[in-house]
Amino acid sequence: MRKVTYILTGTLLVLSVGGYLLPETPEPFPNRILMKNAAGNVVFDHKVHAEARGIECMSCHHDAAEPGRAGQKCKTCHGLEFGSEFRGHSYTMSYETCATCHHMTLAHKDWGHDTHAAMPGVECTACHHGPQIEPAPQNCASCHDARVDMGPILSLKRAVHTRCKSCHGDRFSPTGMNNCATCHETQSSRDTLQNGKAPQSALIPCGTCHKVEPAKLVPNGMAAYHGLCITCHEKQGGPVDNCAQCHTK
Repeated sequence: MRKVTYILTGTLLVLSVGGYLLPETPEPFPNRILMKNAAGNVVFDHKVHAEARGIECMSCHHDAAEPGRAGQKCKTCHGLEFGSEFRGHSYTMSYETCATCHHMTLAHKDWGHDTHAAMPGVECTACHHGPQIEPAPQNCASCHDARVDMGPILSLKRAVHTRCKSCHGDRFSPTGMNNCATCHETQSSRDTLQNGKAPQSALIPCGTCHKVEPAKLVPNGMAAYHGLCITCHEKQGGPVDNCAQCHTK
């Protein structure tokens, strides 16, 4: 009897250890998804879109890091309020999600000091303060803090932008995000992921490029679904002008 007990115990031990060592079976993609909605439930045929139509995961799951790999559920991001309850999102969301919202890394590049200095009519005081403040032209960072305003002394970013804007006002359009690339090297945060995590330099605040509050940058759930689904179906030549085409009662 004792021998049988030892055999059973050993067998169970091998099975339990083997369960940890064997590769995890990937969760299969759902065939259909039922989206419950006040306007009428929507039955979304996931298999037809993902397999039959060959639509990449990242077409809908914006944070999918690579083809064939699904990202977060839509409601993970859409529908959230950017208030105090959102401050802990970095602990509740996966690292791969970072590049969805923090989607650009800005770095300095040579903006052409010598070129500006050689321009006719451009004096040093166009950028640097006059002798009443600094006897000789100084580096901006010598007085301006990199992060915060110090009373009347602006932060480094605001000081530099203010000077540049005095001549290049067209580059500071509130809606022209691509204008940042005029003076900054830009790179997708997804390309800078390290071990699945975006480095701190990639996590720039929304207001660095966007001039509207964050709540207006991410559409709510209904707007996100409608914008994605309707836009795609219209491109395929199928007009979407009747709610009953998707919603069922």
